[in-house]
Amino acid sequence: MSISKFWKLLFIAALAIVGALIAGFLYLYVFSDPEEEVSLEAAVAAISTSTSVSAATATATATQSATATQSATADMTSGLVLTGRWTLSSDKPSFVGYRVSEILVNTGAFTAVGRTSSVQGQLQFDGDSISEVEISADLTQLKSDNQYRDRALRRQAIETNEFPTATFRLTDPIQVSDFTDGATVVRSVVGELTLHGVTRDVTLEIAGELVDHTVVVVGSLDILFSDYEIDTPSSRSVVSIEDYGVMEFQLFFVKP
Repeated sequence: MSISKFWKLLFIAALAIVGALIAGFLYLYVFSDPEEEVSLEAAVAAISTSTSVSAATATATATQSATATQSATADMTSGLVLTGRWTLSSDKPSFVGYRVSEILVNTGAFTAVGRTSSVQGQLQFDGDSISEVEISADLTQLKSDNQYRDRALRRQAIETNEFPTATFRLTDPIQVSDFTDGATVVRSVVGELTLHGVTRDVTLEIAGELVDHTVVVVGSLDILFSDYEIDTPSSRSVVSIEDYGVMEFQLFFVKP
């Protein structure tokens, strides 16, 4: 084989490798489908999946737990067990995140979704109402399908380097007299949201259900960036980004 032919083959091989790398990058970071919107059905299913896995690895313990659950159901429906403080479960997939529409240079319309599982929170049941709710999310841990987007948010838009935390605090009690085991409750919840260093009164639309000793809550809120002094981020790979987005959350509370 001549030297010129060898270098030609080497060049072709290099192009093939680069092409494969680019294709892989596009698949992982551009063409991957966004996460589904939050739903109570999916959140409840996540608990069922977790319970099934636990049962498979510890049958005897799971049997005892199932018996205890059956005997406690009547107490739960009476509201006696609900009363008290509940905190976010450490072994269930709670998260807070965002959903923003973009138009990308190469692929057109796309929905960017980022989520953080670094969330802390608690709520207080007092009889037929929830009197306190406090949620705090570490936005520095937001992860999307694109690591470059994640890094950009540290210094653009929500600027997590400067404003690492978002919080929500309930200001009006939530009436939950109909919150019984297995029943779905839908409410408009009033409170204060602090984001990007700005605190505003908001109304969240939430849905909740009591399942297997767990209070499951999902919801969302439309966010106008200018309300929180958030500048629309810019990127060479993005043609345009909407000036609003959706904050969404999935939370699992248990009684300590």
